[in-house]
Amino acid sequence: MFPMLDFDRADLVQPGGHSVPDGLGPRLSLYFLDRPAGDHGPAQRLRVMLATNGTDGEPRGTIFFSPGRTEFIEKYLETVDSLTQRGFWVVIMDPRGQGLSGRILEDRLRSYVETFQDYADDLGWICDTLAPHCPKPFIAMGHSMGGTIVLHAVLSATLSPSAVICSAPMLGLVDVDNGLMRSGIRALSALGLSKSNLPFQKQRGGLPVAFADNKLTSDRDRYRRWASFFQDTPRLRVGEPTFGWIAAALNSMAFINRNAPQLGIPGLMVAAGGDQIVDPASIEQFAMKSGCDFHVVPGAKHELFLERDVMRNEFLGVIDRFLEEQAL
Repeated sequence: MFPMLDFDRADLVQPGGHSVPDGLGPRLSLYFLDRPAGDHGPAQRLRVMLATNGTDGEPRGTIFFSPGRTEFIEKYLETVDSLTQRGFWVVIMDPRGQGLSGRILEDRLRSYVETFQDYADDLGWICDTLAPHCPKPFIAMGHSMGGTIVLHAVLSATLSPSAVICSAPMLGLVDVDNGLMRSGIRALSALGLSKSNLPFQKQRGGLPVAFADNKLTSDRDRYRRWASFFQDTPRLRVGEPTFGWIAAALNSMAFINRNAPQLGIPGLMVAAGGDQIVDPASIEQFAMKSGCDFHVVPGAKHELFLERDVMRNEFLGVIDRFLEEQAL
C-alpha cells in the first residue's frame, strides 16, 4: 500500500453508483497537491490518484499517466486496473483546468491553457513530488493531449522517465490539416479571441454527443459509462476548445515534431486506424524521426483504452511486448 501521504484527501467520483473494478478500491488513494505559484502562473491545485500493484511481489515500477482534453481520473479506472494487474503502480492526475483540479478561468467550462509547457511542468512537478514514494523505473504514458504533454515534458527536460508510451498522441489534428487554418487560429488567438470557444463544435456545455455521432469509440457500453460522468456530475464538465487552447496545442505539436530526434529514450507510439481526431500518419512520422516503435490498431477510433475488447486487448498486448523487450 502507499504510505499515508501528507496531502489533503480528494474524492472519487462515482455517478449512478458506478463501481470500481474488483479489488482496485483498497489500492487507491486520491489527494489534492498544491503547486506553488511560479513561472507557470498562480498556485495550482491538482487532484492526483495513486494506485498500487495488484500482483504479489515487488512492483515493476510506476507509470505516470497523463489524460487527454476534458478528461479526468475516473475515466481511466479500468485502464488503471489493467496496468496495476501487470505489476505496476500508477499515478494519474486531472490536468489543470479539468476534472477536479483547479480551473484556469472564471468560466469553469472554458477549455484553455496559456502554453502546453504549463501542462508539462505540472506533470514534472507531480513526478518530482511523488518520486520518493514510488518504485522505479518510471514510465510516462499519455493519451491524445496527454501524449502531447508527456512528449513535451520529456523533450523540454521537465520529465526524465525510462520510457514513454503514447496512445493516439496529438501530433497532427485531422480538422486542422493545413497551414492556412493553423495560421488563422494563431492569429485570431493573438488578436484577442484566445479565451473564446472555437465555433462549429458539436459538443456544447461540456455534455457528450450521442453515441452515433461520437468519434471516440465503437464500444457502446464504455462510451455510455464515460458519458455518464459528464451527464451526472456537472463539476467534471469541460466545454469545447478555445482558440487559445488550439493555438497552444499547435505550438506544442510543432515543438515536439521539430525535436523528435532528441527524444533519447525508448518509446512506443500507438495509433488508432480509424481515428477522426488525430492523423495516424503524424504519429508514424514522429515515431520514425524519434526512433520509437510504432503500431496501428486497425479500425479503432480515437480512444484505444475505451475501444471494444478485441481492439483494446490488441493495444494492451502491444504495450506488454514493448515493456518486455525493454526489460521494464
